[in-house]
Amino acid sequence: MVPRARWWIAFSLLILAVHEAHELAHVLTGRALCGTWAARDFNAWWFTTPCHSVWPTVAGPLFSYLLMFIGARMRREAGVALLFAANPFARIFTAAMGGGDEMVVGKRLAATAERTPVVHLLVLLVVTAICGTALFLAWRAMRGLPRRTLWFVGMMVWPMVVTGVLLFAIGNRLLRAGVLAEPAIAGAPPLVLVVTAVVVLLSGLTFRWLFARWQSG
Repeated sequence: MVPRARWWIAFSLLILAVHEAHELAHVLTGRALCGTWAARDFNAWWFTTPCHSVWPTVAGPLFSYLLMFIGARMRREAGVALLFAANPFARIFTAAMGGGDEMVVGKRLAATAERTPVVHLLVLLVVTAICGTALFLAWRAMRGLPRRTLWFVGMMVWPMVVTGVLLFAIGNRLLRAGVLAEPAIAGAPPLVLVVTAVVVLLSGLTFRWLFARWQSG
């Protein structure tokens, strides 16, 4: 059994939808706790007025971790899609490179503005423990899949490719060029809202494809 082409289409749309939901977890938490909308693009957000709560930063990773473990409890085809759409490998990779939400939280908890070696190591260990467990569960769920290693690596890396190309490289470049960059609505440029609406619509139309049994290889 191997994933069908339409499963990959639905998976790709789910990746985009989950990425936006992760960003909304940050922004909505910030609005609730700090009383203001964060400004944002496709992958970054920031407050233009002081907000001292760490919870807007924490909310994104917590949401992604929750989706990973919900996916691990679902039926294989859809569950694996949801787990990988939460981008566990990217969270480990970003922490290893010294960035990401978790590193921001780690520095806040350590009361340091710098990324010290100890903070870097501790954050990486925590992120790897959580996301590594999710990846192990995905690997186990794919038991019996022909060329399992190939499919596993492909599904693990594909979310970084989709978000990196479509959102970071293309989407943010369009925003920098002024394409639907103003006026911001609840902190978000119109282009972000348009892309989100299209992704949600297409994800809704293709969501059932994630539950179809993988075809014989």
